[in-house]
Amino acid sequence: MSDVQRICPHCGQAGPLTARYCPHCGNDSQEVLPMQRAHFPISLNKAALPILAGAASLILRAGWKLLQSRMAASVTETAVSALRTNRATQPPMRTAQPVTQKPRQTIRIRSAWAVTDGNGVQRSGVSEHQIEIDD
Repeated sequence: MSDVQRICPHCGQAGPLTARYCPHCGNDSQEVLPMQRAHFPISLNKAALPILAGAASLILRAGWKLLQSRMAASVTETAVSALRTNRATQPPMRTAQPVTQKPRQTIRIRSAWAVTDGNGVQRSGVSEHQIEIDD
């Protein structure tokens, strides 16, 4: 089995692969190694872009819904306070006189239906509607 050794870039002598400093001149052998890149590879950036866009979309949608609910609550509170002030400024209402009920006409429609689809399955039912007409 071959013995792998590191060549010192300063003195050119061979030394053990696991040693950080050259045993001959004391030079730091890991000093000349290339620095590791701190950013992600381009392929990861391209893959992460749709995920980040989706997350941003969800955050914006949640913020929009929160804003809408707060605006609706504000409008509701404004309407309630306006009703309260109107009730306080209006004179008391007179008692209502009984309203006579007008006779109503009622029309009832009942229909039976049956449907057969392309597979031969038959469905049937009954529908009932009621229409009230004021005179």
